[in-house]
Amino acid sequence: MKLFTVGPVEMYPETLEVAGRQVPYFRNEFFSDVMKRCDSLLRRQLGNLSDDYRSIVLTASGTGAMEATVINCLTTKDRVICIDGGSFGHRFVQLCERHGIPHDVVTIASGQALTADMLAPFAGKGHTALLVNLDETSTGQLYSLEMLAAFCRENDLFFIVDAISAFLADPIDMQTAGVDALIISSQKALSLEPGISVVMLAPRMITERVEHITSPSMYFDFQDYLKNGERGQTPFTPAVGIVLQLENILQRIDEVGIDVWIEHTRQLAYDFREKLAELPLELPKYPLSNALTPIIFPQGGASSCNERLIKDYGLVLNPCGGSDAERMSRVAHIGNHTIADNDELIAALREILR
Repeated sequence: MKLFTVGPVEMYPETLEVAGRQVPYFRNEFFSDVMKRCDSLLRRQLGNLSDDYRSIVLTASGTGAMEATVINCLTTKDRVICIDGGSFGHRFVQLCERHGIPHDVVTIASGQALTADMLAPFAGKGHTALLVNLDETSTGQLYSLEMLAAFCRENDLFFIVDAISAFLADPIDMQTAGVDALIISSQKALSLEPGISVVMLAPRMITERVEHITSPSMYFDFQDYLKNGERGQTPFTPAVGIVLQLENILQRIDEVGIDVWIEHTRQLAYDFREKLAELPLELPKYPLSNALTPIIFPQGGASSCNERLIKDYGLVLNPCGGSDAERMSRVAHIGNHTIADNDELIAALREILR
């Protein structure tokens, strides 16, 4: 099977080699050095961040990291803005509801693009933070980081960004954008096994929020992670094998350069979209992330097409849910993909649609 899914993705041979090794003992200097190297490389790839930015490695899915960020950076005394443009943006809404965080929602309808006009009614209304999934993975829409950053600066908001799909697929300079907490996960463009997530915290978020908030969760207590992180460790047993995969991929990205890495993904996305124009399929009108391409079936039939791709060609796409189940599928460009893979998928789609 060839995965064109957004996560898990096709893993690189080098990563698979690391994954096949014996997992080592980790409460020692060797593993502490691995953790510190990962932190340093992540800070470099998020805009050459200074040492007072701190990474927290969680053995959890992206949703676990989202929840951990909410409960360690916000309280019931806040009032936040959630960008809800799909199932992942709605997850921030659900987390605020679950933990009693007062919130207002910017709701984006299917096919609609997020604009500054949609944010304008919330300006100057006393909010304390804005939460967004930068690439709404359920639709493929890439929100404007610059527009959101400007709104947060103008309204003195903490800026919390889920970059789980956007990191390594689209450019992100955390300091320039004024992001206070940024969330990534292993199974997206990092192309690792699912199992770990990382939250990168800006100095302001640490000193003004995390250090003063008592986490309701023992396992997700950021204060504990920051303290243990000083020695390159985590409070509880991490997914040691995936951390070693993380070190390997970050070093390889560092060798080629993050701009080159992102450009490769961009070229794959644009190549696929150009070739898709030959088929009776459509693209959404809103801005798209390099990470994936949503393909619209004007006459329906997306689910049966996905089934045929798996059964007859061994190609796996991301289905969509709800009202989009029959009208849209998603094709990922992150992971171990080439132009030849695009050609194979386009040829299979052409045969099925014929």
